[in-house]
Amino acid sequence: MLIALVVMMLVVVTLFLSWGVIRIALYVPQTVGIDRVDVLCSKRPPRRQMPFFETPRRWSSDCDALRRQFGSHVSEDAFISFAYTSPADNKSYRGTLQRSWNDQNQPARTGDRIEIEASRLMAETVTDWSSPSIAVENVIRAPTAVK
Repeated sequence: MLIALVVMMLVVVTLFLSWGVIRIALYVPQTVGIDRVDVLCSKRPPRRQMPFFETPRRWSSDCDALRRQFGSHVSEDAFISFAYTSPADNKSYRGTLQRSWNDQNQPARTGDRIEIEASRLMAETVTDWSSPSIAVENVIRAPTAVK
């Protein structure tokens, strides 16, 4: 029993350390300024989803139209936009993350500085490891395009 517990602890520590190594090897931290904060809405996905078969969420800035169309089945989230320099090709790109708080745990505002991590391999990939980012397919669309 004690041996199994020790082995489990070693596995957990190894996974934790290997994730840190992957982060260091594949991402470069950067401090960026928030250019824009947008509040966007989308229809909430059904509770039962089939991974790989679900359609991506479509986000819209016209929350009132979505609420008229779907009632209480609309979620509202903040998205921050910023410019960053990719370590993959040293070019400047625009990034967007689904996030409503800055690094000081205050509501995010234009001009706030936040820490992100840019991918060393993929020029247009950033993360902050705390929130889901907008996937390429989650394009901001007009409310009429949301079904």
